Amino acid sequence: MAQRFTVNFPVFAGSVTVIALFGAIGVVAPKRAESIFSGIQATILSGFGWLYLLAVAIFLFSMIFMAFSRYNELKLGPEDSEPEFRYLSWIAMLFAAGMGIGLMYFAVGEPMTHFASPPEAEPLTIAAQREAMSVTFFHWGVHAWAIYSVVGLSLAYFGYRYNLPLTVRSGL
Repeated sequence: MAQRFTVNFPVFAGSVTVIALFGAIGVVAPKRAESIFSGIQATILSGFGWLYLLAVAIFLFSMIFMAFSRYNELKLGPEDSEPEFRYLSWIAMLFAAGMGIGLMYFAVGEPMTHFASPPEAEPLTIAAQREAMSVTFFHWGVHAWAIYSVVGLSLAYFGYRYNLPLTVRSGL
């Protein structure tokens, strides 16, 4: 049976409009767009960077709590379901899917990008090296996995336990 796809027109139209607006600004006035978007990014980082770090820390501690509390016994599917894969196989698949392509693509590129253009240090210095590796470890370490886990667990739990669609709205 063929799966039928529907489009939520207000969401689609709004998304296309915003993307087209940003794209048009970038095409018509690239230097001005760079200035505008850099300013917006700097404002967001200076005003809400603490919130981002706090949220990531909360995600990390929440996932550690869930892993070592009674919640680690919750099934993501129906009560009578059994795992399709052994635990070690499952971990290997998660690691390969989550890290494999990312490491192949970004393993050298991300640290070198941050080294050449670090967020705070002088480019191409020892301080830039340290900052580049710190940012890379932050992006690829347990903090990133905690963010993925919050989203993945909410999708899996509500999608497979309650048969809701595999969308973010189901978890919310």
